[in-house]
Amino acid sequence: MTDICIDISTVLQADAPGRAPRTLLVSIGMAASNGDRFLAVSDAAPIDLCVTQLPQGVWKALPLLEDPICIDRRDPDVLPVDNIRSAFEGFISQIDHPQFWSADGNADHRTLVDVFGYVSEAVLPEGFPLWISSIREHRARVLDRIGHRDQEQLHHLQASGTGDTWPIGLTARDAFKNAHRLLRLLEATEELAKENEVDTTVREPAWGDWRHVWAPDEATFRAPRHGSAA
Repeated sequence: MTDICIDISTVLQADAPGRAPRTLLVSIGMAASNGDRFLAVSDAAPIDLCVTQLPQGVWKALPLLEDPICIDRRDPDVLPVDNIRSAFEGFISQIDHPQFWSADGNADHRTLVDVFGYVSEAVLPEGFPLWISSIREHRARVLDRIGHRDQEQLHHLQASGTGDTWPIGLTARDAFKNAHRLLRLLEATEELAKENEVDTTVREPAWGDWRHVWAPDEATFRAPRHGSAA
């Protein structure tokens, strides 16, 4: 199994009156446990929305031109969204038995589906996950199992995702660095679980309430490859 940690930055753009705002891709970074890396920045990322919606360190880490400030489209990491989607699909398809992770799991999965325009599971590309596991939730479970977090804090963390007692949310880092940080956090969590003999192959919520679990309980899920049985 190959762990792939994903960090994605997006902004919301107002749409027609009465319609929900559109989610626009700014940048995506991925770090895999086999050493593979991926980074891309959208050439259509509206810098005015980045400045108003993203932490300063996040948008300042983008490849920028000054006077006026805008995305530097000459940078090799800056691509049209369609090209980023193709590169993303190529990246995940060549990794054997991928296990996808992000800070917030299925919230990030929905974001990826939205920004890449996958309108249904039928059009998901080879290797694209049916969901993404949450490192935030995974670490909370391990810490709870070894007695490092009380029930109220754990419930708040897993139910809302806002109980952030370690720096895992948006920080003054770009998506590429953040993906590496998530991978290091995942590796540290697995090592902590091993040292304390915590079984991480079964991921039950500590308080026994499945309504607030963001990801399924089994450890590994991946979309079947085209032409293979589900």
